[in-house]
Amino acid sequence: MVRGLYRCLIWLHPAAFRLRFEEEMLWIFDEAANAWRTASLFSDASVSLVRQWLLRSGLWRWVVAGIAGIIPLILAFGSFLPWNRLVGR
Repeated sequence: MVRGLYRCLIWLHPAAFRLRFEEEMLWIFDEAANAWRTASLFSDASVSLVRQWLLRSGLWRWVVAGIAGIIPLILAFGSFLPWNRLVGR
């Protein structure tokens, strides 16, 4: 069952990454699951998942563009936001 969950986590990776590394990741899981705690393997695969989708896919450009678009709005309209009234109390 734990291996099935790990396989699902691998399945969430982008296709190019999955095709290249799926068998190797499953082999490492099979070899290391008894010696290590499986939580460390799941955390490593989760970090890999985030890294692959954000950095390798170009999604990071959208995240940076969104943040860069929000910052001027906050600076321009910051006086209308409620946190100014809360800090003044």
